[in-house]
Amino acid sequence: MSRKRTQALPDIYKPKRRLCSAATTLASNGQTTINVLHGEIDNVILNDTHTFLNRLRGLFPADKFKHKLPPIVLKHQLYGMMNDRTKVDQELNDLRKHGLIKLFKLGPEADEYCILFTSDYEEHVKQTMKGLSISPLLIERFSSNVVKKCQDVCVTKETLMKDYRFSDSEITQLVKASVITVKDIGNWWLAIPNAGTFMKCFLRGRKAVLTMIRKCKYKEILRKDLEQRKWPKICRLGLIYHVHDIIGGELVHCQVFCVEVSFTARQRVIGNAKLSKDCCRVLPSSRFTVIMATESKDEMTRSLLNR
Repeated sequence: MSRKRTQALPDIYKPKRRLCSAATTLASNGQTTINVLHGEIDNVILNDTHTFLNRLRGLFPADKFKHKLPPIVLKHQLYGMMNDRTKVDQELNDLRKHGLIKLFKLGPEADEYCILFTSDYEEHVKQTMKGLSISPLLIERFSSNVVKKCQDVCVTKETLMKDYRFSDSEITQLVKASVITVKDIGNWWLAIPNAGTFMKCFLRGRKAVLTMIRKCKYKEILRKDLEQRKWPKICRLGLIYHVHDIIGGELVHCQVFCVEVSFTARQRVIGNAKLSKDCCRVLPSSRFTVIMATESKDEMTRSLLNR
């Protein structure tokens, strides 16, 4: 009879079984499935675009607007953070189909849209309409029908009256509450109440940051230096929010350089960094981003710079 004792190995040394499931497959592809909106939507695939949306949402200073505006993200801000615009559009459509986000037309250009999380928009609409003494039943009907079911940026009169059962007087109340605005005869844009306050601060901040870059030497500046500058108090959206705006909107040219620190007589100065040529001794390189002002591409930008 053997007197050897079999000692139990700790769990850390035991072989682990590989879990084969849909969740692990999505996790290996960089995607995640969770339950959102209090369990109303299951198995929503959260992609890279959703991650950047949350990051931009965190940059919105809702406290400076006394929480009278929901966190607003501009669509072209995502284009500046992700190189593949087609991927951004596809992933936004996926999030939109699942009811996680809503798109709104904002600005004079045809391709200018902003993005709100559905939960933020729904809460903002309820607070605004309650402040205007609108019937709680009408608020609930608009929230449950239009906000959660309508995936388009506009809605027709036929859809409101036949599908959602709104009367002419109720549609008038929705227009007064600024949750819908006139597009043309018989069509309305889905709108954000108090969006005019946002646009006023947004255009003022864009003008300020573009002017700041144009006043720099050679009309170019390191992005790190720009983000560390003092920001006027009247521009409430914050400097980093506007940096993502001007880069994604292609109002400036943004280029990443890899600089090799060396000893040489021929150097070109950009901001506070030196780009060297004819290097005789090279040290480890470092990366930095230079933002360069460009000529404005549309009439809106020209009008901003001339004000």
